Amino acid sequence: MPRSPQAPEQLPSIDYDGIPIQVIMHHGFSIPDRGPVPKSRILYAARDKNNERHWRSSLDEMISLIERGFKAPALSSGVTA
Repeated sequence: MPRSPQAPEQLPSIDYDGIPIQVIMHHGFSIPDRGPVPKSRILYAARDKNNERHWRSSLDEMISLIERGFKAPALSSGVTA
């Protein structure tokens, strides 16, 4: 039976252009009783002017999002978000 997951770790935050970026190490959703343990990953979060939190999987993606004013880039299909 899977065991409960390890709690995410809050790492020191990073400031970019006056906006704090939270750095979180996420250890997975559950720990299986056998087999490989899920690999932990780092997530980056920042809040826009409306206090809405945005998540990205790399610091470069988060910085790019902040530089665009928290607007998602247009999709290659031409559909806008």
